[in-house]
Amino acid sequence: MKKIAILFVVFFCSVSLWAQTIEDDATWKLKTDTVRALKHYKAGDNWFIGIQAGANHSLSENSRFGSFGAMTRPSIALSVGKYFSPAIGARVQLAYLKQMSRANSEVIEAFPEVYGKGNYGFNMFNGYLDGLFNLHNIFAQYDEDIRFNVVGILGMGFNSSFGFDDKVKEWDKSPSEEFAPYQISTDNKTFFSLRAGLQFNYMLSNALDINLEATFNATDDAFNGARYDRKWDSYANVMLGLTYHFKDQYGDRRFRYTEVNDQAWVDELNRKINEERNKPVPAPVVTEVKKEVVKNEMLGMTVSFIIDKYNITDIQKKNVAEAAKYLEDHPEVNLIITGYADVQTGNPAYNLKLSQRRAEAVCNMMVKEFGVDPSRIRVDYKGDSLQPYQLKNEWNRVVVFITEARNK
Repeated sequence: MKKIAILFVVFFCSVSLWAQTIEDDATWKLKTDTVRALKHYKAGDNWFIGIQAGANHSLSENSRFGSFGAMTRPSIALSVGKYFSPAIGARVQLAYLKQMSRANSEVIEAFPEVYGKGNYGFNMFNGYLDGLFNLHNIFAQYDEDIRFNVVGILGMGFNSSFGFDDKVKEWDKSPSEEFAPYQISTDNKTFFSLRAGLQFNYMLSNALDINLEATFNATDDAFNGARYDRKWDSYANVMLGLTYHFKDQYGDRRFRYTEVNDQAWVDELNRKINEERNKPVPAPVVTEVKKEVVKNEMLGMTVSFIIDKYNITDIQKKNVAEAAKYLEDHPEVNLIITGYADVQTGNPAYNLKLSQRRAEAVCNMMVKEFGVDPSRIRVDYKGDSLQPYQLKNEWNRVVVFITEARNK
């Protein structure tokens, strides 16, 4: 399984390159270098739970002599799993199955009064650890919006048989010396098993899939209570089910792409913002007890965001680190972390919430990753009601840091 996973893990990204031209100090154009790549995911992301119901058909010895309907019984299953990438996942599945098997035709025909139709039932509980291989995402680039997927299944686990029909106890003795009895072991027993199959998924919503799954299961010859002259017995299982996808750290339920800004471009953008920002948000005035007016200042570092996003990229993380270092070096001040959204995207209500999430993301990173005292920072957010940068609309997808006097 490890070799298969390594072979098929695929990381998809596309790169779009732009050029930057600066004509002079008064007139210049800034174009970005960006990389489109999957977001960074953690162990707690991309989990799902599924429930299925259907039917299984016995392929054990003598089953071919019985009718298809007689050898088919219901199945139910519960699964929990995770996708490590759009192409590779794993799940644990537990299932309960009713099973049918059959005595050999010779004794059935010779002693119908004892064996009847020769069919007997029992219960089965199985558990599997399955590898999941999304065939579309293995052989083609991952598409966030695709609704239909085919998933290959390879698994190993166990089958436990129990609860055999009472009538098989009467089969232990043959009514005639000419025929050996068809003996069934009714003891509870557990055997190793393997399986392979396909799952056909259709996305009903961002959270929910419907699926049709078919698997071929191989297990020990004695799983049905009778040992024949072969090592393996088998059965087929077909089930219809629903899969629910849990939210990840970003609030999404599926793998998503993000556009990561090139480091050189970010450095140049920050330099230009600091040099050319036009009419930033008027800094409030703080009056001390001594009537001395202290003007708040906007720090040079800012945290820029991709359109409609509030996650902090690794590139922007260094600016958060610089703000934390500034607080460490200036114990006399606190910081106001103020979030914004650009006015040309979304609507006022949505942008207000987006700017809040941006500011809170920066605040949480300063506290949790850089050890900043929460009492020294506070969150503010303006949505698109204020635009700190007039020269370029996209600059307003930003969080800025404003100093204020520290009350000790």
